[in-house]
Amino acid sequence: MKKNFRRYIGLIGMSLALASGAAFALTPGQKLPKSQIAQWGTLTVYDIDGSHIRVIPPQYSDSQDTLVLNEQGVVGKSANEIVVAEASAGVQAVIEQTQPRPVSVKHYEATGITVATYADFAQAVEALRALKAALPSAKVGLPVLFTRPQPY
Repeated sequence: MKKNFRRYIGLIGMSLALASGAAFALTPGQKLPKSQIAQWGTLTVYDIDGSHIRVIPPQYSDSQDTLVLNEQGVVGKSANEIVVAEASAGVQAVIEQTQPRPVSVKHYEATGITVATYADFAQAVEALRALKAALPSAKVGLPVLFTRPQPY
């Protein structure tokens, strides 16, 4: 009888642990209720081209990506990357010399696009502003995915 009781308690504990983990699994495109957002307290807010983006605490992400919320409470995901298009040939050197410094810079010759990856979202936002000023004729952006990935 004791073994069965322990087994059931163990199964209930595992079920609760799995259920609580699933409750916090956030995905792009998911709209969160205001009550859940309020539980996080004051979130850091960034103004990116007129959009107010809030950063979700990092423990809710299972990767190096940053989870964010838009003004409607929809979850988005950022790879902390700045994308530069339509820039002059020396764009890679400009990116590498601009503060904050990127973790990596990749140039895709075929498309003329350069992608700079930063350590965190705050650095990516700071770099976005700096690179827009340093490369006024280029298209500079910080992509954030707010939709659920669809299978092909």
